[in-house]
Amino acid sequence: MIEIQFRREWPFIAVRRETFASRSIGWIALSVMILASSTHNSFSKALTEALSPLSIVFLSEFLTAFFIFLSFGTLPTIRTLLHVHQKEIAPLLLFGILNGIIAPFFLFTGLQYTTAVNGELFGRWEVIAFIFFGYFLLGERHFTRTHLLAGIIIALGILTVTLEGFQKSFSFHIGDLLIVLAMSVYACGATVFKRFLSRVQPQVAIVGRSLIAMMAFFLLSPFHQHPLLAELRLFPFELLPVLIGFGAISRFLHLLSFYEAIEHLPVSTVSLVSTLNIVGGVTFAHLYLGESVLWYHFTGGALIVLGTLSLELLGVHPTPEHHERHIQQHHRHHL
Repeated sequence: MIEIQFRREWPFIAVRRETFASRSIGWIALSVMILASSTHNSFSKALTEALSPLSIVFLSEFLTAFFIFLSFGTLPTIRTLLHVHQKEIAPLLLFGILNGIIAPFFLFTGLQYTTAVNGELFGRWEVIAFIFFGYFLLGERHFTRTHLLAGIIIALGILTVTLEGFQKSFSFHIGDLLIVLAMSVYACGATVFKRFLSRVQPQVAIVGRSLIAMMAFFLLSPFHQHPLLAELRLFPFELLPVLIGFGAISRFLHLLSFYEAIEHLPVSTVSLVSTLNIVGGVTFAHLYLGESVLWYHFTGGALIVLGTLSLELLGVHPTPEHHERHIQQHHRHHL
């Protein structure tokens, strides 16, 4: 198999010894991952009709931990988590609070007040925020004018959607603003992971994040009487397939197919092709929720995809190994 490395150092082209069956499995898994991830915002939006954002946060992190244990084994994952270095405990706690509680709370709250289509498009703000934090907090100086141009293209796409094709004056809807805030917090958490937790296995960091979020939920419950059980008892039967789909498709199938894809395909290929989930997310929101997709959504989405693809082609990580660890930890949620 010929692998094209979108890097500026030699070699640009490498040969990987892979069987046709392995590549086929990888591409099937990658296709399933894109389709599964496309359901996340739409299912989340539907669930906000019956569950509060904090309840969805808890259920989301519970399902994530459950499927991590199911995929990688409970005892091996717990054993590795317990052997995390003492210096990594505090950053892991911070990572759990940022990406397990605060960011998803803003995300699910924002989806209550905006469309899943906007959630999909504004969610790309995370790319710009991650570059910003990397440059100013981590001192990464591999940032170039070309990277700046790609970031401007993404920002222009978001601005196109915000101003509805520049037909309105600048004003953020509360839901869109919360989505942008959520993506900024996600990027901050990713920066913490990159700086302090780069040696922690990605699945261990994710399950650690989920466990920390669930523990915080129970620790805060005496001070904030949250109606999780009451909401579950009154949960509408017609939304039960949505909840099952959120857990089985948006979480489990997405997670399983992602790791299967990077097992059989170059991580650069997975990172590049997975940008298509923005198309899948907008399409699914239109078909499932009946949300309108107007011309400025198409225009803004095209600019966002163009900017994201430019960043993926150039590479925003100093080494391929670091790129792989980042995408393993931080793939779509963000999960």
